[in-house]
Amino acid sequence: MNKGSTRPQVVSALLDPSTVLDFNLREWNDLLRHTEKHGLIARLGVVLTDRGLLQQLPGKARARLHAACIAAESTQTAVRFEINRVLRALARPGMSVILLKGAAYMMAGLPPSRGRYVGDLDIMVPAAQIAEVEQSLLAQGWALSALEEYDLRYYRQWMHEIPPLQHPQRETPVDLHHTILPLTSRAHVDAAALVEASLPLEDPRLRVLGPADMVLHSAVHLFNDEVGKPLRDLFDLHDLICHFGAQSGFWDDLLRRAQLHGLERPLYYTLRETRRLFAIPVPAHIENAVAAFAPAPLISPLMDWLLRERFEPAPPATRYTGAVAEFLLYLRAHWFRMPLLMLVRHLATKAIMRIRKRYSRSPEV
Repeated sequence: MNKGSTRPQVVSALLDPSTVLDFNLREWNDLLRHTEKHGLIARLGVVLTDRGLLQQLPGKARARLHAACIAAESTQTAVRFEINRVLRALARPGMSVILLKGAAYMMAGLPPSRGRYVGDLDIMVPAAQIAEVEQSLLAQGWALSALEEYDLRYYRQWMHEIPPLQHPQRETPVDLHHTILPLTSRAHVDAAALVEASLPLEDPRLRVLGPADMVLHSAVHLFNDEVGKPLRDLFDLHDLICHFGAQSGFWDDLLRRAQLHGLERPLYYTLRETRRLFAIPVPAHIENAVAAFAPAPLISPLMDWLLRERFEPAPPATRYTGAVAEFLLYLRAHWFRMPLLMLVRHLATKAIMRIRKRYSRSPEV
């Protein structure tokens, strides 16, 4: 174990859980704190349980991991029920929805679902069906989030989803998508191709993205967007690639689909980072092809540093560098989200809205 870095400790514990058996209490405290921070604590509990190691842990660590597993399973139960309610609301014959992200992993029984907190339900339908699906859900009690008029227009005109929905009795957020990237994004994903390649689950009303598209969706979300749990999302990619990588034709399809959707750069970073942290084997011809998607020589060292800070943060004494990296990645995410003039106008509008909101509050008595 590398005691100078917290994230290698987390990675080591999840990939080789026997390493935790010699931990002292301070190391356990650090491991539990960091796995919880990165949304991986229940996954650690599941891995240790699967290996028959949970009972060998210190009592407090065992209890904390057991509680985390119960909490994660509770979130999955809530989302399963929400899926059931959505299907009941969309009762028209032939209507189906594509599950995305955590809900897809869970309902398809894929490795990333193990010990995963699933906080919301992400679904996708063709753009032509968005209005019908939205009205059906509203008629059955779901309500749109209370947003400013500008934010509502922002969702409707530019985003890849409508404003979030939520049922007042269950409170599980439902994000209704018609594609996987904002319409203003620099990458132009072929939404029709996503739908066409999607696969049915046991219940034919439920579908998931095809293997290559599922990996690319996770990749573009992690490397081109703002994410709260980047290490968990990188483990998602590790799990998906290891699972699908054994299937015939997966690697060539992954390369073709990345080129179809304009997601070559996220694929490059995905394979580079999963090789670096997890030593995932990649076929030589794919590695050679993806090398052509690397950034310019002047940008590459900067991205190397940014991604190291994202996945392997500096020790506490120099933690400010992590904050700088996150800010730069935040700017980069917005740069990919919309053209420059639109971005400047959007950020300026949001800043004015925050200022107005702050100064419109009634003074305290």
